[in-house]
Amino acid sequence: MKVWLKKNWKMVIVCLLLVSGRMALTYSPAHSDVRIQAEWGKWMYVNGGVKGLYDWNVWSCIWPNHPPLVSWVYFESYNIHSQLMWWMSSLGNFIALHRLAPTKFIWFFNFIKWFGSAVYGNTEYLVGVIVVIKQIMVVADLLVALLIFWLCKKTKVDWKKYVLAYLLLPFSWYLSAVWGQSNQLSYLFLLLSLILMTTRRSIWVPVLYAIAINLKPDCIFLLPLYLVIWFKQKLPWRNLFLGGLLAVFFSLWTLTWFNKGNLIELLQLLSKRLNTGEGLMTFNAFNFWYVIYPYPSKIAFENWQYLFVSAKVWGYIIYGIITLFSFKLVKLKKPETIFLSVFIVGFGSWLFMTGMHERYAFYSIVSLLIYSIYTRKYFRHFLVLSTVMFLGMFYSYFVPEKFDLVKLYFDWGGQIIPRGLSILNVLIYFDIWRKSFRVEGLFKNKKEN
Repeated sequence: MKVWLKKNWKMVIVCLLLVSGRMALTYSPAHSDVRIQAEWGKWMYVNGGVKGLYDWNVWSCIWPNHPPLVSWVYFESYNIHSQLMWWMSSLGNFIALHRLAPTKFIWFFNFIKWFGSAVYGNTEYLVGVIVVIKQIMVVADLLVALLIFWLCKKTKVDWKKYVLAYLLLPFSWYLSAVWGQSNQLSYLFLLLSLILMTTRRSIWVPVLYAIAINLKPDCIFLLPLYLVIWFKQKLPWRNLFLGGLLAVFFSLWTLTWFNKGNLIELLQLLSKRLNTGEGLMTFNAFNFWYVIYPYPSKIAFENWQYLFVSAKVWGYIIYGIITLFSFKLVKLKKPETIFLSVFIVGFGSWLFMTGMHERYAFYSIVSLLIYSIYTRKYFRHFLVLSTVMFLGMFYSYFVPEKFDLVKLYFDWGGQIIPRGLSILNVLIYFDIWRKSFRVEGLFKNKKEN
């Protein structure tokens, strides 16, 4: 360890600075999503627990529409904030009582007061709680970076390029530290499940995958691929059955935390609350549908028909075709093919299905980064796609007002820049598709360059 630190101390310092920068960004202005989550968390904290959250219907914001497990995270954010206040107050009292130059710590006392009592803008939500919610997502973000580091060490590839790319590029830190979304928290468990696919601990794969879905349901589209990966990796079917039972039990168990009456009624209520697409063709995802109907200048609905079939059904048809083709990519004892197939299905479904947000592409783009550890020429594809994803988020949610000029440029000419970026996403995806299937022999008359 000492030898490794001596050899890599500069990169370690750079990584620590990037981590510190992420934590500092959690104090930036809060997106309305995080303020809404803080309201849900406050209701649970004030009412002494999570039971009845989804039954309550008096909200100043929207009704709770996130899965129970991630709603529990919002509740725990208040408990963590309370514990942090206790520790900081105890430390402040210790400094004052023992006269440890308390005048030198005025800044610390002011911070404690601000962290514990300051409210965000005109709301009633504590700034400290909002910061805690963001920092939970940042910790998950950093753990994903740690797993990328571990995969690099396992494959004997220099980790600096890949870990620094993940930590430095804004598609990751903007999503967790600035926006406070839970995508990294979900992907952490998704990535762990994919890693365990190649080990003897496969019984935990269904459980980890269920946790990922319960934190962010967008990865549920990988379910058919998961079953095929299980089959092609020749994992024990007994572990799939037992792990599946554990996954179902865990998911139902989390529901009982919130259940105030009949569990069936809660499931029916959640099926309505969690379906928040509102029938729109696209939101702010730079995907295929955005090229035709750039949001919000052109509002389109997913029930509009093309060739006697609705756009929503076309999305599912294309998703099914992509998923079937992805099965061919998975190879025995080749973990890189698992990450490639996850990218093909995840990014493909995001490109062609309706009702997508820009951040739903996150888990597929990080999977492409991990695939580039094994096949380095795809790193440039990752750089482009991750940059476009960031621009999509930046276009949707601005923090500094001085960047409003960027939004004006994006709005210019019928949103020609976002539509061009959407076309770029489609072209790069099919370039990766073409090269991947050529390598795997789908196009046998051609050779990979």
